[in-house]
Amino acid sequence: MIPLLIYGIVVIIFSSATFQKSMQQQVCAELKNVACLVDTLLDTAYPGDYTLVGDEALSLHKGGVNITSDYRLIDGIHERTGTDVTLFYQDTRILTTIKNWDGERIIGTQAPAQVLTDVLREGNSCFYDNVLIRETTYFGYYTPLRNSDGQITGILFVGKPAAEVNRQVSQALSPIVIVGILALVLVCLFSIYYAGTFLKALYGLRAFFSQVATGNLNEELDPAVLKRGDELSELGRSALSMQRSLRSLIERDSLTELYNRRSGGRRLNGTAEKARSENTPYTLVIGDIDFFKKVNDTYGHQCGDLVLKNVAGILRRHMKERGYAIRWGGEEFLLVYENCRLEEAYESLCAMLDEIRASCVQSGDNRIYITMTFGMACDPARELKDLLRDADDRLYYGKNNGRDQIVTKL
Repeated sequence: MIPLLIYGIVVIIFSSATFQKSMQQQVCAELKNVACLVDTLLDTAYPGDYTLVGDEALSLHKGGVNITSDYRLIDGIHERTGTDVTLFYQDTRILTTIKNWDGERIIGTQAPAQVLTDVLREGNSCFYDNVLIRETTYFGYYTPLRNSDGQITGILFVGKPAAEVNRQVSQALSPIVIVGILALVLVCLFSIYYAGTFLKALYGLRAFFSQVATGNLNEELDPAVLKRGDELSELGRSALSMQRSLRSLIERDSLTELYNRRSGGRRLNGTAEKARSENTPYTLVIGDIDFFKKVNDTYGHQCGDLVLKNVAGILRRHMKERGYAIRWGGEEFLLVYENCRLEEAYESLCAMLDEIRASCVQSGDNRIYITMTFGMACDPARELKDLLRDADDRLYYGKNNGRDQIVTKL
């Protein structure tokens, strides 16, 4: 924010100074045009040279006409253009529209020393932005008055009070400054808002990474981070992908892609606690592939892996929206039917067992068919370890009594 504010202030100051300088140049051009107009009108109204007549009571003549008290022309210019006009003969003010506090014209006074040097002696036309006349500062343009022979006889002054010019400049500059300040404020507000959302997203990512780093692979990332559409949202998507990969590595069995015993056991504990607190049923099923050791010994471990993957695929599809499957160990699997009574789970399990019986694993020229034996248990009032023991006892009862069956009770 600080560099932005400094930049905005510098731009506003520089723009204001440039505009003010441009306005002064415009005032100079305007005064120059008025001076040319006055000079032309004087030559048109009173053709001829300037002369000073008299010994004691001096009067200024132009082309033989006494113009000492003829204010019609310069007063008319003053009324129409708002500029003050003064005619000097040599260094003395003879005709002027400038008046003192009593309303009297300040004739008989002299031009500033610098003006006398620049204009009367050196013959230059000059613009000044700090001419002091009777305690009033003027923007003034001075130009020499010349007779037909080129001799400088006096000075023509046209000017405007600096306060009036500055007021006009301020009126013209105020909208520019106000718009610039408003634009700066809007940019600052937008920057604050964007920085706030940026930092919020950044803190959200930091909190997410902290949770993942401590092993919480179920932490959710703020959806606002992903909706940003910038680099942070890309980082958020990468973080979620990393989380999924880590979760898969830690929670899933690498061969079957089912929950491994460690992560599946944690989820099973959560299911049991929820069922107990909400008084809802859940059913546990432990299944084992029949004669799996014979498959390994006959066809090799590579073929055994294909069998495991095939069975895992059937279990995964079957348990979708019913619960979840865990590779409990070797060729043994644990199925958890959430919010499901024993009878409902049994009907579903029968359909799955029929699918397993019908499935075939192709290994070279060999077509391998398999069966499975399952033990079931359902009683949310009992401890989880007791249900697992019941399901395991029923599994082994089925294994010892013909295999390829589902045992619900002993």
